[in-house]
Amino acid sequence: MQRFRTWPITATGTILPQLKEMGLKLSASDIDGTSKSSSKPTISEALVSVGSTGRGGTGSFISENGLIITNWHVAHEAVRVASLAADKDYLSDGFSANTQSEEIKSTYECWITTSCVDVSDRVLAVIKAEPDPLKRANAIRDCTQAIAAEAQKDAEGVRCDVQEMLPNESYVLFTKTRLQDVRIVYSPPKSLGNFGGDTDNFEWPRHTADFALLRAYAKPDGSPAPYSEDNIPYKSRSSIVVSESGAEQDDFVFLLGFPGNTMRYAPASRLKYSDEIAVPAMVKDFGRKLDMIRRHEKASPEAALKLKGTKKSLSNEFKRCKGKLVMMRKLKLIEERMGEEAELVEKAGEEAKNALDRLSAIYNELKEMSAFDNAQDALQGIYGGSGILSAGNLLNEFVNHEFAKRDEERESRYRERNIEMLVKYFKTRLDDVVVPYNCEDIAHAIKIACAFNELAGVKDIIGEDIEAAVVSSHEVLSANFEKAMRGDADAMGAVKKDRFVRAAGSIYDVYLRNRDKERALISERDELFAKIHELQRAHAGEGVVFYPDCNGTLRISAGHVSGYNAADAVFHHPRTTINGVMEKAADAKAGGGGGSDFECPDRFMDLVGSDPALGDVPTCLLYSTDTVGGNSGSPVMNAKGELVAVNFDRQRQGLMNEYKWSKDYSRSIGVDVRYVLCLVGVYDDNKRVLNEMLRK
Repeated sequence: MQRFRTWPITATGTILPQLKEMGLKLSASDIDGTSKSSSKPTISEALVSVGSTGRGGTGSFISENGLIITNWHVAHEAVRVASLAADKDYLSDGFSANTQSEEIKSTYECWITTSCVDVSDRVLAVIKAEPDPLKRANAIRDCTQAIAAEAQKDAEGVRCDVQEMLPNESYVLFTKTRLQDVRIVYSPPKSLGNFGGDTDNFEWPRHTADFALLRAYAKPDGSPAPYSEDNIPYKSRSSIVVSESGAEQDDFVFLLGFPGNTMRYAPASRLKYSDEIAVPAMVKDFGRKLDMIRRHEKASPEAALKLKGTKKSLSNEFKRCKGKLVMMRKLKLIEERMGEEAELVEKAGEEAKNALDRLSAIYNELKEMSAFDNAQDALQGIYGGSGILSAGNLLNEFVNHEFAKRDEERESRYRERNIEMLVKYFKTRLDDVVVPYNCEDIAHAIKIACAFNELAGVKDIIGEDIEAAVVSSHEVLSANFEKAMRGDADAMGAVKKDRFVRAAGSIYDVYLRNRDKERALISERDELFAKIHELQRAHAGEGVVFYPDCNGTLRISAGHVSGYNAADAVFHHPRTTINGVMEKAADAKAGGGGGSDFECPDRFMDLVGSDPALGDVPTCLLYSTDTVGGNSGSPVMNAKGELVAVNFDRQRQGLMNEYKWSKDYSRSIGVDVRYVLCLVGVYDDNKRVLNEMLRK
């Protein structure tokens, strides 16, 4: 039951023989810097989790002066917000800082994982002491938050979090250096950085320059600090050497990154729930919101720029969810899992049968709750919905319920150690409010809420004139949100009167009852998962290792540059070139399909036309590593640990990686480092950055 080709960074030493057999030429001590102190720099120390709150994608240092390479789509939000601030569209036009002083302040942070410490004993003691599922879930929350808070106390520039690795079994404390001053160095224009758009998303062949360059800054003494003009480029302990030769067919490659959640051990009942309930609901909801965005982005360039982040995120998830449904059924994953469970019952008897039966019952209960949950979610503005609804719900919960509690009793997001990031996230959401979009989403939320008597009262509180309500609330919430979240009495008084805060308050008891019921079911589910894992290990063959599902923490994966059989008599080779960019762009210009997704800058077309040798420059690479969302921006390295590509996608048949890695279908896609160097050094003639990348 080997379900992973991506392993926790701490397992590097254990899997080293396998990696060596595949082609790795490094030692474990060259790669993993989290398990023990090392006198020499390690590759893991060059990895960063990057985003507005330090999460979102992966990046890596490629120079000792804090230069970070990641994806264009990972940096998208930073570039979008910078565009709004400067009243310039850096997303569409691109950006290249020819001097250090031109590098643009961003809203991003980056976190470096420095240590992993097992804290399972402390968490398990809490678990074993509490039989009630809801109380146990809350006790785990309190215990893990307390451990993280203790580790982070009085530590400047540090973020600590406890992550569940295996439910009710394994818990690890991750400590991360938190760099808060991250600036934009280089971003190709959208027409190159997102070449192919939605048409090519999750497809192969690809020709997308999905990369961007950022830089981390720190105080002159090297310590992390918020943005300041006095800050200097961060001196990273480790950085990855950029290869000028790239990689070829069958070459060994490996990558590190922060992949999101997988469900490799999920029972058939959970897969059925995803296939029949959760994923179809998201497809429907995301499709509706994308239709709204397409209409409302036409109002003005500002509206379009404000909606771009939501549009890109929803577009990606919409296509990914549809692909997951197709691949789950094509590969018969549910049937496969049912077969495994039948085999387990045959070996383990009633204990396994009872656990699996109860898991099925839990997912039936969750299925019965799903319509009501969807209505509540709509009223909370989640998944790119109304920022006004979302802020109203958050403020109601905080000012009317959580603020009065002792910090150690609050829900995790409202604890003092997390308030700063919560404020940062919601400030952007409120800044991005487009009134017509919010009005339409709120009207939809009210409509589906009115199908439930317990939720219908929000309609009267919000009122018939939704536009007037949104305009008024946006002014009040924007002016008072941050102050209210920091405990200012006047600001809290102002937001308590807001109609969206009051609407959320009118159904809060219903929300709380539903949340606690679901939390208790998930807690019981996790206890059953732990039992199933125990039985699987007891009856597994010799040498079978159970690695935890991905959860946003640092992982290593490995594979080879490899094509795949896409269909009968159709084989896809693992490399594309600039010639393919030119062909797609020319075809689109001639009306052959794809339209604006394949527009290409005239300057780029002229450059390649004037130098035919540029047409042979590789653009994208295909390889058999095990990646999921969160691996966006992962450095793809050769056997010596040199950068050959930057991971950004999977091809469509690899969309089932959340559930299973397949040697035949799982292929990841990266932008070839040679295309990166061509765009930075030739297309934009930025010799300063090019020389830094190549250490000249």
